[in-house]
Amino acid sequence: MFYRKQLMVLVALVLLVFSLSACTVGAGVQVPDRDVSISLEDALEAQNMAVTGMMMGGVELTETQFSSLLTELLKANSGENNPVTSIKAWFEPDTIYLQVNLKEGVLPAAFGTTLNLVGSVDVVDNHLAITVREASAGPYAVSGAMLAPVNAQLNAALANYQLLMPVDVSLDTGVLSVSMGQ
Repeated sequence: MFYRKQLMVLVALVLLVFSLSACTVGAGVQVPDRDVSISLEDALEAQNMAVTGMMMGGVELTETQFSSLLTELLKANSGENNPVTSIKAWFEPDTIYLQVNLKEGVLPAAFGTTLNLVGSVDVVDNHLAITVREASAGPYAVSGAMLAPVNAQLNAALANYQLLMPVDVSLDTGVLSVSMGQ
């Protein structure tokens, strides 16, 4: 089961890289300049809050907690060939920014080692759904219809995760809130 999800994420990453190779030089995605640190302690705190939130019907996570949890889960569930070193998230009203830091050599040198993405998080048919509106690597940016295959792969992976039934997701400055049903 995890192998399928990891494969889908890898396919989405490859599609994004191919999309970026067909794009033009642009301004790229600018992430907010708030500091988001990643630590094991924050990841464990976020995990405990998520477990408690499942029982209570909802959870709120800060950018640091969410980023730490996402990064540490990726490290724990991936092998040494995992190309991602960390993922930082910033929340704004109705918008999520992600900065995916990659190992050296994953992308061609012109792209750098950082992927920046901006999009939204919604609930569609009782599943979390992500819509990436724009992505950039180094000076290269892509948006619009070219991201449709990436969104399709991400949402297919999220639709297969049926432990929780989220009924509402909201983003505010620095905070992600998820309300859940059973």
